Amino acid sequence: MAVRVDIDAFRESIPTTVAEAAARLLSNGSVGELEPAGGGVQAVVHSHNGVFQPWIGIVGGLSTTDCDWGTTGDDCCAHAVATTLTALHAGTAFSGAATPPGATPGEPEHAHYLEAGDGQPRQAQLA
Repeated sequence: MAVRVDIDAFRESIPTTVAEAAARLLSNGSVGELEPAGGGVQAVVHSHNGVFQPWIGIVGGLSTTDCDWGTTGDDCCAHAVATTLTALHAGTAFSGAATPPGATPGEPEHAHYLEAGDGQPRQAQLA
């Protein structure tokens, strides 16, 4: 089943500092071409502090990100937010059962998926 994400609700859920950093990435053309991956999408993002490849998808009804930036807490990083906004503007429909790149085969459907870098799950409730 395909899932569409409300772009306005997504924007409202992002902390201001992350949204501003994502806007800078977008205005600089830092987000590369979207590639389907595991029922979600990923892209190469070039920023002033390196090159990253965030993945975004819907896991267990939650918007989930996986980026090698290694953020802490429950917030998405600017790389993942910029990739998400690029996907939403492109009209991407996400699978309702995506699998993040870091998930190991055979994990239960609603397992905690780990983000590269610090091992913390990154999930935000969809509107």
